[in-house]
Amino acid sequence: MQLKRFSVKGFKNFRTEIVLDDIGAIGVIHGENNVGKSNVLEAMQLFFQLLMVPDHTAWVQQMTSSELEELGFIASEIFNLEFPDAIKLNATFNNLEADELGIKELLPTSEVQISLQLKPVLGDFEYMVTKFQFADGTDVTQEPANAEQTAFARQLAIFIAQSTSLLNTKEKDKRFELISVARHISPNEIEAMPSVVPHSLRLQLYDAKESLEFSSSNRWKLFVKTLQKFHDVLGIGKFVAIFNRHTNRANLVFESASVRTPNATRRIPIDMLGSGIQQVVAIIARLLISHATLVAIEEPELNLRYTLQLRLREIFHEIVNAPVGPQQIFLTSHSPAFEFGEHFYAMSATGGNHGPTIKRLPIKTAHFFTEHDADMPNIGETAPQCYVSSDRLVRLPEDICKELGIEQGGGIVILKRQDNEHVELLTNEQFLDLFEPVNNEEK
Repeated sequence: MQLKRFSVKGFKNFRTEIVLDDIGAIGVIHGENNVGKSNVLEAMQLFFQLLMVPDHTAWVQQMTSSELEELGFIASEIFNLEFPDAIKLNATFNNLEADELGIKELLPTSEVQISLQLKPVLGDFEYMVTKFQFADGTDVTQEPANAEQTAFARQLAIFIAQSTSLLNTKEKDKRFELISVARHISPNEIEAMPSVVPHSLRLQLYDAKESLEFSSSNRWKLFVKTLQKFHDVLGIGKFVAIFNRHTNRANLVFESASVRTPNATRRIPIDMLGSGIQQVVAIIARLLISHATLVAIEEPELNLRYTLQLRLREIFHEIVNAPVGPQQIFLTSHSPAFEFGEHFYAMSATGGNHGPTIKRLPIKTAHFFTEHDADMPNIGETAPQCYVSSDRLVRLPEDICKELGIEQGGGIVILKRQDNEHVELLTNEQFLDLFEPVNNEEK
């Protein structure tokens, strides 16, 4: 299952419709602070929570403030206080496999569009499913949909919101999870001794390692494998989840060869590692332990230097392409390191009471939209116009960029000539022009 399009209007500061279309495996939203990036992810969360509303006997139903709070939302925090319009949410999914439900597919689920509305009414709220349209154009919220088709749609709605079969009587996992800046999924994880990787998450990792279930054990193996990519930071070794039966607590340690004692290993508890690597561990653990197929993360770049951000992006890509783990990842970020695919979503404030707008931009412009160069240290008017940062990022003066034709960014090649050993900088096109074209007839 994949979310291909999502739109929201009326949620918090969204006066005009915010639309994410052509969503890929990894979607990134950029924008200034307080413009509303996180609100998009929270609106997604509200959409999936509303699909799990227990009363599925009607497309229109009443909802109280307490019922809304049970879904994790407080009315005064999600409706625009100055303009309390109805919240309208719309999502388009494709590649739904209804046979996982164990029921006959009555309508084609290759693409399904669902529109929800939540409106304040006399102190309470009216929740309405305004559209539930299948690939053949059938909208079961409209006449003349029959009772059997309507029942199928309601079962499908729960299937979209939950990642286990309706026939399974065990506790079901949420389809969508939001990993906030605090890296908590549930308020229950807030502990007396705060930690980037809380005990509840360490226990989940240990349970996954010891699980007899194929899916859970493979998620643990993928967790260990991806973190080995940080060997230049951690050294050669791997993470191990352990459990102390005396304290009844789980822990996560990094196990590596001992420098002092040959053929021995040492174990470093997660809390003794740097804050940056703890942040990476927490994010990857959340991605793989939540069992959600769609996961949203706020600002994954926190505490990470740019080169590690780029590596984390590659890990995200590896995870979404793995047979286990989430199939889609949504990010909000101030860094241009996490783009994947052809575009990112640029959110901008419009001024006044109209709220923000959002549009798709090519990924090559992300560096400029995020003003990534503004993070470089300002060392006065005598600062060199061209330099290499500690993260090996090359900055070129404007006149050179203009001469090379890469004012908006582009690929470059740095090479060393054999004749005079000078180092030269070329654009990708200039580099390719150095080679003579190959005559296919002479191959």
